[in-house]
Amino acid sequence: MKKSFKVLLSFVLTTMLSACGGGGDGDANGTAEMADGTDTTQLRPTTFTSDGRAYNSCSDEPLCSRNPYAPFRARVWTAPVDGATISGVVRLEIDGNFMKNAELLPASGYLPRHGIFKINNDTSHATMDLDTTKLPNGPFTVRISAFDKPAGGTGAREIVAMTTRTWNINNSSTPSIRFSAAVTAAPANGQAISGIARLEIRGSGIANAELLPGSSYTPRLGVFNVSADRTYAWLDFDSRSVPDGVRNIRIAAYNVMAGQKGASEIIAMRPRNWTISNGSSSTALFTATISTSPPHGSNITGTILLEVRGTGLKNVELLPANGYTPRHGKFYVNFQGTYAYLTLDTNSLPAGPFEARVSAFNVPEGSAGAREIVVMPAREWNLAH
Repeated sequence: MKKSFKVLLSFVLTTMLSACGGGGDGDANGTAEMADGTDTTQLRPTTFTSDGRAYNSCSDEPLCSRNPYAPFRARVWTAPVDGATISGVVRLEIDGNFMKNAELLPASGYLPRHGIFKINNDTSHATMDLDTTKLPNGPFTVRISAFDKPAGGTGAREIVAMTTRTWNINNSSTPSIRFSAAVTAAPANGQAISGIARLEIRGSGIANAELLPGSSYTPRLGVFNVSADRTYAWLDFDSRSVPDGVRNIRIAAYNVMAGQKGASEIIAMRPRNWTISNGSSSTALFTATISTSPPHGSNITGTILLEVRGTGLKNVELLPANGYTPRHGKFYVNFQGTYAYLTLDTNSLPAGPFEARVSAFNVPEGSAGAREIVVMPAREWNLAH
């Protein structure tokens, strides 16, 4: 009787371990298909979801509820819910730690790759603007995967930050194929500028516009806001973000979002020489630019991340489009004054249109002699609770 009980207990334990990749050496040292298409030995025979569970397996076992890849982690932050109907440009965001690459992929496999996320400098947040007008109407089934190695790197580990969701793409009218762009507001050739200069272009089919050096694509000096109908783009260029001197600068417009294939380029402003003149005083040491924020006209819900980078930052605030009250949020600013962020819970705000700007200051809150940089001019978002 005791022998039978031991045999039964051994069978039950073996079955439970096998369900979670345990048991024999072959399971514990299984291989997982990585982003580069190779096989590499991992702690588990599968990739993992954002909550640490094995992807498509072991969904109920506590043994599999821990992320074996820590401190590498990733989870979806902003994305349409499963079954949602989407159109136009849709913002996707994930946050985590030690992310080196993130991609929008089919439900299974790695091709075709539908998009690559832009990852911030500290590898904790990634964003992507999905242009659904480039895709056919109908069901679109995808997942989001994050990797701890750059694209093409060998031995990459994968976390499925967003498990498979199906969205229904419904763009009611075919977008105009006409693409045009021309500058309508910018300093003249040879002009001296200081502080913030407003740049504007108008046209049709504009999906992205950038302020660039006269004869190259790096360093990128600014990215324009683009209106929902793609006919207008604007940038408040903070000339204090570049050293004083003569700068040869152009504006380039594109018919697809940054990073997407098939881009056509129009030089909306041919190269002009501007003399940047902010002086050598402390003014030149106070700079600020927005690095992460939903585009103007976005539909947002839940929690969003706003980021500002620069020098000499002492206080950064989310404010009304005009004025200073009520203050919608106060950013955390790091000790070096080079980085600030705000995690905004949109559920604390009324549903509907919400208009705000982001301003940075060179002194702590309440101190005299503050200088202000409007790092994000007024944008309107639609809060959908």
